[in-house]
Amino acid sequence: MTDLLADPQAGPTGRSRSGVRDFALLQIAALCGTVATRCVEIALAWWVLAETGNDALLGALLALAIGADVLSRGTLAWLGDRFAPRTVVLCCFVGSALVSGLLTWLAFSGVYQLWAVVLGIAMLGVSLGVREPLLMSMIRSMVQTSSVASAVRIRSTVMSFSSFAGPIAAGALIGPLGHAAVLGTACAVVAVSALMVVLLPTPADEHRTGQQPQRGLAAWASGTRDGFRSIRRVPPEWRLAMLTMVVNFALYPVFAVIVPVLVAQRYPQQTWVLSIVESAFAVGLFVGSAALVGLSDRLFGRRRTVLAGFAVLGAGFVGTGLVAMAVGFGDALVFTAASALLLALSGAGLCMITTNTGTVRLLATPSSHRNRMVATSSFLSGIVMPLGSLSSGFISRTASELWALIALGALICVCALVAARDRVLTTFLDLPDDQLDDIYLRKFPHAFGGEPHETETARR
Repeated sequence: MTDLLADPQAGPTGRSRSGVRDFALLQIAALCGTVATRCVEIALAWWVLAETGNDALLGALLALAIGADVLSRGTLAWLGDRFAPRTVVLCCFVGSALVSGLLTWLAFSGVYQLWAVVLGIAMLGVSLGVREPLLMSMIRSMVQTSSVASAVRIRSTVMSFSSFAGPIAAGALIGPLGHAAVLGTACAVVAVSALMVVLLPTPADEHRTGQQPQRGLAAWASGTRDGFRSIRRVPPEWRLAMLTMVVNFALYPVFAVIVPVLVAQRYPQQTWVLSIVESAFAVGLFVGSAALVGLSDRLFGRRRTVLAGFAVLGAGFVGTGLVAMAVGFGDALVFTAASALLLALSGAGLCMITTNTGTVRLLATPSSHRNRMVATSSFLSGIVMPLGSLSSGFISRTASELWALIALGALICVCALVAARDRVLTTFLDLPDDQLDDIYLRKFPHAFGGEPHETETARR
């Protein structure tokens, strides 16, 4: 994190160091809050399973958590642009702590109410969906322009770690402690995250426009519509959203459906194979965001890194399918080692895409719409996940899991070719950080309530 202090334009050293401390505190709060929330969701699901023994209900509850998370990103993205982001994040953490506390009290009291668990999981999903994009967009107000890329990489590293730390922590604690103790521990951790946010200084409000804000249903409809309209009217963001929709369409079913079924069919008595293979992707995410993305950016530039990311992500899936074909029902160690390496490369490839495109989005978007752009793009990329699962299931039934894996990987590789030929997207990816600063407002003011202004870049 010391590179955040190296900005020659950062102003007085004290102010620069203060910004880095605030950024670090926010990331620690985000890590603790995300891991704790995932632990709560898993503990609640296990509670329901212990009470009912219904596996289908367990899957439905986990799907509800993901669905509430994704939908809230599209419908509540405007909250961070209309109200102080720090206040919204604090409310999310406090709300999560209160919900977790209530469920903990019910669990220790031995009172099982399915409706309370369902409502609690939905509220936790909404809280996560509202605060996560804000935790990303707040980076822009904490660090200088030349440090945004480094800050986004750190943020990506934190979230990569939390993606596999949450399930691991929940699995390690539920066995010896039980779901009630896990709920109580997670509640305390979320409360600490809220306290960390309280310690952050309140930044100046950059979003005042002088207009009287709308209230109620009109405010919700207007804010939600503005988020989608902004994405649609900014050509590089819209084209990137379409590409990431394709990537998530292929990515989600690989780990939710195809790989688990493939391993279960070939190595039913060796469950460790699935744990290693799926964990390898998370390790790739972590290593990629921590080191490989920054190195690739310095050596090859942001545009080439993003294009390579699409290719590496897809090639890892294709390679895993081909390895499985070659190995057949043979040595589990050979399959595990080769697949883990390829899927780790795929994880690094995904980071090469998301870290760089996230940096461009934060720098190029004006503060008045920054959270809406971040959250709406996340919503669009996540909304296709159920469709991807259905499609992968269809391919698996008509062909095989191997061909489904190869086909989805090839689809992502095609995205690399499409992105390489998109002059609008590659033009913005090639720009240095100082030129990206609020460039969407200058190039596409009509996307943010300004007058239509067609530029040469937009006409291409």
